[in-house]
Amino acid sequence: MMHLDEETVVMIALGDGELTRDQRDHVSACPRCTAELAAIHSLVTTGRAAVGEKLEMPATGVWRAIHSELALTDAVAKDPLQTTDPPTPRAERSASVTPLHRDRSRSGGFRQWWPLAAAALFVGIITGVIGTNLWPVATERVLAEASLEPFPNWNASGSATLADIDGLRQLQVNLDAPSGGLREVWLINPETSGLVSLGLLDGSRGQFSIPSDVDLRQYSVVDISQEPDDGNPAHSGDSIVRGSFTEPGSTGP
Repeated sequence: MMHLDEETVVMIALGDGELTRDQRDHVSACPRCTAELAAIHSLVTTGRAAVGEKLEMPATGVWRAIHSELALTDAVAKDPLQTTDPPTPRAERSASVTPLHRDRSRSGGFRQWWPLAAAALFVGIITGVIGTNLWPVATERVLAEASLEPFPNWNASGSATLADIDGLRQLQVNLDAPSGGLREVWLINPETSGLVSLGLLDGSRGQFSIPSDVDLRQYSVVDISQEPDDGNPAHSGDSIVRGSFTEPGSTGP
C-alpha cells in the first residue's frame, strides 16, 4: 500500500475521519506515516490548547515577507491573521483563535487546517531568525591565493585559496582536468622539495585543513598530482597543476 496522502493525514489528525483497516495496518508498519500523523496531531493539540490565550499579533509586514519568500499565489496574499477591527495599541492586541469545526462539506478541509499551518509557518520562521542570531556565522579571511598552472602533458587548470576560517587554516582548491584516477593535494617547500600531503581530492573541488606545524612561509607551493592506486603514499611524480601562493588580489608572485 502507498503512503497516506497529505490530505488524509491532516484530516485524520484533525479528527475529521477514521483510518480504514488497510490504512491502520499500513501506519502501524510505516515509520514515515506514523511520524507525520504524530507531528500534525501534536500541532493540532497545541493549537486547540491555545484557545483563550492572549497572543501577540505579528506586525503587518510579517505575512507579506512570508508570502514573498515562499512565492505564494495571490489567492493567499491576504494576511490570514488580519482582522477588520480598528487597530489597537500593540501591547493590547491579541490574535483571535477560531475553534475548529467539523464541516465535511468543505472540499479537502483546507480552510480548517490552513490557520494552523500559517501559525506553524510563522513559528518556524521566528525560530529560524532566533537560531541565526544565536549561532554566529563563521568568519573567513583570505590569506593567500594561487593560480595552478598545468604541466606539459596535462590539459588542465586550477586555483587555490588559503583562508583563515574561525582561526583554522583551510585550503580550498578547484581543479579543471579530465576525470579519472586518484588526485592528491600537496604543499611543497620549493627550497628543499619537501612535501606535505593534505589528502585526496574528491571531484573537482575540495577543502583541506592545514596542520598547525606546517610553516606556510616555507611550504608555499600547491600541487595536485595524479596517483596510482598502489598504496604507496609517496608523490607519484605525475603533477597535474602547480602554483605558488601570492597575496590576495595579486596577479603574480
